[in-house]
Amino acid sequence: MYLLQIVTTHSTKDYLLQYGVLGLVAFILGYFAWMQHQRLVKKNDELEAKVDKLQEEMMALLVEERDRLSELIRENTQALSELQKTILKYIVKGSKD
Repeated sequence: MYLLQIVTTHSTKDYLLQYGVLGLVAFILGYFAWMQHQRLVKKNDELEAKVDKLQEEMMALLVEERDRLSELIRENTQALSELQKTILKYIVKGSKD
């Protein structure tokens, strides 16, 4: 009875280099593809960070505008209430005369 042993002592680089120039070219192309992938991942991470920062700025502006408009609405409501009181005062005062 024979036992079959598989020993994996070769790395991917050694395996590719067994094929000579073709293996070397494949290794170099694989390296460049890996570097491009790494560059794209880094660029994507930078863009995501930039989008997050812009979203935070946008939310801060929206909150600021909401607060400003809320104050304007409050002031306008108060002015309309005073106008209503003034109109009613003159109507009531005018009907008494």
